[in-house]
Amino acid sequence: MAQEIELKLAVPDGAMPALAAWLDAQGQPRGEHTLLNVYLDTPARDLASARAALRLRRRGEQWLQTLKTAGKSEAGLAARHEWETRVAAEAIELDAFPPEARALLAPLAATLAPVFRTDFARRTWLVEQDGVRIEAALDAGTISAPGSAEQETIQELELEWLPGAAGQAPTQAQAEAALRALALRLQHVAPLKPSDQSKAARGYRLAAGAGRA
Repeated sequence: MAQEIELKLAVPDGAMPALAAWLDAQGQPRGEHTLLNVYLDTPARDLASARAALRLRRRGEQWLQTLKTAGKSEAGLAARHEWETRVAAEAIELDAFPPEARALLAPLAATLAPVFRTDFARRTWLVEQDGVRIEAALDAGTISAPGSAEQETIQELELEWLPGAAGQAPTQAQAEAALRALALRLQHVAPLKPSDQSKAARGYRLAAGAGRA
């Protein structure tokens, strides 16, 4: 099980090129990928109630399944647990998850179904801040839900702490401080706003609206 520590920032209209240029100059570009994502839950939304999110993601020809569990989120900074494994196709493979994740999903497996999609292009960079390795991911795309004619726009920057070598990892407080320090530098490039709304939370909201239509 990995711990995910990231800072999510909403990007205003027109600011994406300036942010990309700054990251090209200050970081190490790591490429661009199209990510196609399907989020699943039960009709009763058991995972959402438990503040968990289950996702199937296609990147190129590769499929991944990811389970994220409840964590804290304040001023855009989130810390939570995450399990991710490869799967053969667009289907959950329960046995591929470690025991802790299987224990959460097994009682729900028979009723899991797609709830919404988040599809976006992601450009990433590796940036160092105060000795901490950070992945900067610039996302642009859409959120959609079955039965809804509406879509929500994805336009955000995610700064995620990357674990270093054993014995050199910063504390959680140091990682969070480095993320905030990098975000402060980026404020000179564009008026970014911290966001506590994950893509999953926005997708659930959109799907709930479609269900009432």
